[in-house]
Amino acid sequence: MKSTNTDNISKKVAKILIDVGCVIFRPRQPFKFDSGILSPVYVDNRLLISRPKERKIIIKYLVDQVRKIGIPDVVAGVATAGITHAAWIAQKLDIPMVYVRAEPKSHGRKNQVEGNIKRGQKVIIVEDMISTAGSSIRVLEVLKKLGAQVTDEVAIYTHNMKAADRNFQKSKIKFHALTNLQNWGKKMGFE
Repeated sequence: MKSTNTDNISKKVAKILIDVGCVIFRPRQPFKFDSGILSPVYVDNRLLISRPKERKIIIKYLVDQVRKIGIPDVVAGVATAGITHAAWIAQKLDIPMVYVRAEPKSHGRKNQVEGNIKRGQKVIIVEDMISTAGSSIRVLEVLKKLGAQVTDEVAIYTHNMKAADRNFQKSKIKFHALTNLQNWGKKMGFE
């Protein structure tokens, strides 16, 4: 249940991620993902927050994708990396935004969700990068408990892992990534 954007957009986004330095290869010292998976590749989309020109392009493509899906009542950023992108999308579309933590805070109001969601509101999840979709599914479950209607997620990048496909399919949620491993691999001369 996934879609990656048109090949042209996907290649443009791949080039931006490579040029900004978001794509990091470390085959001798693999990165450990939240899921526990070790990977020689890490895509650090957080670097985009310091690059306004490139960020504008990425946000435009994410906003276009949200418009294609249908503008929701609320966008929900996955903490932490999805928060800034969700905020910029919400700003462009002039709609509310929330963000969801992996766990409730241990202090203050002990919130897991910051912002307001009303029962029945249509929500699109915003994530920066998808590997197994574990964090996305946890956020989906929290939002559903609050009565939100969640059918889609948008992200900048996906590793195209079978685990993500299975998790999204099982949860009946469609995900839409701007680019993937194959497209920036081609951009860097790998086939």
